[in-house]
Amino acid sequence: MPAFRLPAATLAAVLCLLPSLALAAKPAPADATEKPPVLSATSLLPDGVLVGPNHSVDEKVDNDGYINTYTLHSPKGDLRVESTALLYTRIQELNAAAAMAQVNVGAEMGKSVAKSAAGAVTGAFNLIVHPSDSLSSVGKSFSRAQASAKSDRPKSDDGTVAELLGYNKAKRDYAKAFNVNPYSANPILQAGLKRLAGAGFFGSFAATAAIPGGAALAVFNNARITPQSAVDVSIPPEDLFASNRERLKAMGANTEQADLFVDNAHFDPITQTRLVLALDSMTGVAGRPNFIKFSILTDNDDLAFFRTRMAELYANLNATTDPIKSFIYAGKFLVGTTANNGVIAAFPLDYLAWTPTVADIAQVLGDAAKAQGAKTKKLVVTGEVSPLAAKNLKKAGWTVVQLREGLRGQ
Repeated sequence: MPAFRLPAATLAAVLCLLPSLALAAKPAPADATEKPPVLSATSLLPDGVLVGPNHSVDEKVDNDGYINTYTLHSPKGDLRVESTALLYTRIQELNAAAAMAQVNVGAEMGKSVAKSAAGAVTGAFNLIVHPSDSLSSVGKSFSRAQASAKSDRPKSDDGTVAELLGYNKAKRDYAKAFNVNPYSANPILQAGLKRLAGAGFFGSFAATAAIPGGAALAVFNNARITPQSAVDVSIPPEDLFASNRERLKAMGANTEQADLFVDNAHFDPITQTRLVLALDSMTGVAGRPNFIKFSILTDNDDLAFFRTRMAELYANLNATTDPIKSFIYAGKFLVGTTANNGVIAAFPLDYLAWTPTVADIAQVLGDAAKAQGAKTKKLVVTGEVSPLAAKNLKKAGWTVVQLREGLRGQ
């Protein structure tokens, strides 16, 4: 797929699509708010998530008022992981990578590929383990006035010679066999996939010869995390992109919106398709193009994961407890309206603290609900809400639902 570049004029036009912020909220008094906490992994996570055969989670868990940031230790190196949901994904990937290593034993023809892959891993770790600041990507998105879009699609799976010869197809097929995302940013998983794809590509063993099962690939079925939209990861990316464009247009997005969203490289082909399928499942919900416009300017991979989880959360709520009538803007944020003349705001947050920024956001959301004439206001978070946040939100008329997904005791 050719590189896509976003002209300045087009970017300006996209920015105009985002409604201006609702009436500016007055800053919350410092003594009425709180600082984000430093949390304990032992108190948060089930024992099987804290320590496993291929990982351990560092005891210190940083929180920025929205998202928990974990340090995940493994024999192959440490990973910095933003969000509890992504932590579960990364642990599953480490288990898969360990199982791939068993398959790789004796795959001599893959050694040259494995060596080059290992070199790539070292550089990636420097970026993952040493973040530039303490705010999560999601925290930055809640705090800033606007975002920017990266305009180039990934070049690693674009129908080149490697694709024609079968290397990329082999990589996708192995990812499907091990139930992982072939485009994952996890360098340990990527090294394992490259070794397998290289060995399979050069014909040293049959692709279906020895895929190990058992505990090494066990998914945490009791985590009670919002279900993902099912995607066949073996499908070529260009086919996923084409299908996503058509689905977006069918739900009301115009051609420019569909193209801008699909061409945003921060949504890898699988994450992008999950978001589109989540929206597509909400048949009859108005304003779904608003969700696409809201997502177009996503400017990093973690935020793309967050917004995909947000779409899946709304889809799950729509199918179970809270049928959604439409998606509308609330300042720079997106909320749903419900058939009972209510407003629902759903965010895949780990721990919501009552910081000055959160207090201001709550005011913006409340003003938007009032402008809609909403009779009820509901806030759903996938994690937890601090006692102070819960108290102030209840005082402002919000019903707060804490799903506590993936946490101890659930």
